[in-house]
Amino acid sequence: MMDTQIEGFREADARLARLIGGIPADRERAILFEGAELIVEEAKRLAPYKTGLLRDSIRAVDVRDGLRLYGRLSPDVAIYIGPVGSDEDGDVYYAKFQEFGTRHMRANPFMRPAVAARRDAAKGLVLTRLRDEYLRLAQ
Repeated sequence: MMDTQIEGFREADARLARLIGGIPADRERAILFEGAELIVEEAKRLAPYKTGLLRDSIRAVDVRDGLRLYGRLSPDVAIYIGPVGSDEDGDVYYAKFQEFGTRHMRANPFMRPAVAARRDAAKGLVLTRLRDEYLRLAQ
């Protein structure tokens, strides 16, 4: 009769449990913000400048702040990228007129070109960071 002993199942089980648990939402959110910042920087560079209010209002914010979605990793992790303003810090309602134009003024787009120019870099950065996190979890 042969006696066999297999080792390492506890360690493999612990690694599997970490992978199943996945990347914590706060880390996913941080990774998505890293990618978003590439688009934010480009949008700020392209934004029309008169007072600087529009340019300074462009940022990435968590959708938990009640804004519409731009990037989404999961139902709980999503961000909005674009002009954000209020009466307290200066209303940037005119951002849409700059982006799309009106019957009285031509469009001066800055968000769509920023997304087009930096989408692939942002996506690559996010995917690389997510891969690195899963590899770290698997160790």
